[in-house]
Amino acid sequence: MKENETNKAKGEWLEGVAILRESTKVTIQNLLTVKSIVTILLTAVFSYLAIVGRISGEQFLTIFSVVIAFYFGTQYQKNSGGEE
Repeated sequence: MKENETNKAKGEWLEGVAILRESTKVTIQNLLTVKSIVTILLTAVFSYLAIVGRISGEQFLTIFSVVIAFYFGTQYQKNSGGEE
């Protein structure tokens, strides 16, 4: 009886790992969309420019706000059934 319970627990654990792997795969695929790559790249570039002093904090905030608003605005539109 103990062996049966152990095998059942192993099966449930392996099933959980498979679900986690699939979830991770979907997350990575979502991050590799062009829109996400552009958002991450713009964030990195403008963060660097702000750190080295090429743009002011106020300029960074303005640019970053527009980029993030666009990204999340299109994500919201996509999730609510609108066309991109």
